[in-house]
Amino acid sequence: MRWTAFMWEGASRAFNHRPTFTNLVLVLGAASSGGLVAYADSNSDDVVGKPQGPPKKKIVVLGTGWGGTTFLRNLDSRLYDVQVISPRNYFAFTPLLPSVTCGTVEPRSVVEPIRRILEKKGGDIKFWEAECFKIDSSNKKIHCRSNIGTNLDGNGEFLVDYDYLVIAVGARSNTFNTPGVEENCFFLKEVEDAQKIRRNVMDCFERASLPYLDEEERKKNLHFVVVGGGPTGVEFAAELHDFVTEDLSKLYPSIQHLVKISLIEAADHILTMFDKRITEFAEDKFGRDGIDVKTGYKVVKVAKDAITMQNPATGDIAVPYGMAVWSTGIGTRPFISEFMKQIGQVPSKKLSSTLCS
Repeated sequence: MRWTAFMWEGASRAFNHRPTFTNLVLVLGAASSGGLVAYADSNSDDVVGKPQGPPKKKIVVLGTGWGGTTFLRNLDSRLYDVQVISPRNYFAFTPLLPSVTCGTVEPRSVVEPIRRILEKKGGDIKFWEAECFKIDSSNKKIHCRSNIGTNLDGNGEFLVDYDYLVIAVGARSNTFNTPGVEENCFFLKEVEDAQKIRRNVMDCFERASLPYLDEEERKKNLHFVVVGGGPTGVEFAAELHDFVTEDLSKLYPSIQHLVKISLIEAADHILTMFDKRITEFAEDKFGRDGIDVKTGYKVVKVAKDAITMQNPATGDIAVPYGMAVWSTGIGTRPFISEFMKQIGQVPSKKLSSTLCS
């Protein structure tokens, strides 16, 4: 079963959306990994029109995901001095990340180098692989560093001036401050995340094959837990099931019967954002495939060897596991929250959801 089609539909709408500006903050679109915000000073000229005279207005774009790439594809780069800053030097087709975790799709098939995209645009567009960690809206400067959140070594920090700032950094995985999640769980937001998950799945099978383990230890190592019953968690659980039954069962025939996949969801059903018929189909299909769907359970703690979940009827239950993937939703990045406060635009719950969906 695959849910990529639903993700692709939303992604296509975002990719074909032509962005415009307003004087303050404008939500331009959202798909899969993050929203897009355009910010300009209230006394600035209209960006849509041609700048009145030299020098060219400087547009800085933060992020190379869906929002940033869509903006760049539609921008007339001849009219502006365009600079792009992102910790990733590529655009990634995020709906296929669950397929990358199990080798159904190779990583190179879901990425496109950002420099190639900029080359096709023409014009003198600059790109720096760095992470923005602070925005100074008063002086119209952004603080960047090249060693955090990127593939680069060093300790380089630098400032970049802007006339217009386009924020398209996407969102972060939301742990809801659950103890142990950051230390013990895998996330699925980046291509690197998918590659780590793939390696760890294989490590779990190799550990379970060691001769000195008893059956309980083998079962623990082969218990894969997915926390979150949204599109990403459901798609990953389905991909993992196919990977185990179609490929790993042939490589590890003596232990394949010990594999267990559990999907934990705090709501009463999985895929609650879709039509009820899709929810029912997914739950029935998982039941037939032997995937244990636990709805109405909230994870309250993740230790190194066990996940503690809570249900009003049963209380706390500690479940041993070999690998856990956390996919419960997303939240605003801290420096974006601080920036919104600076410009007096603290997001409401509705706006936060739009920016980060």
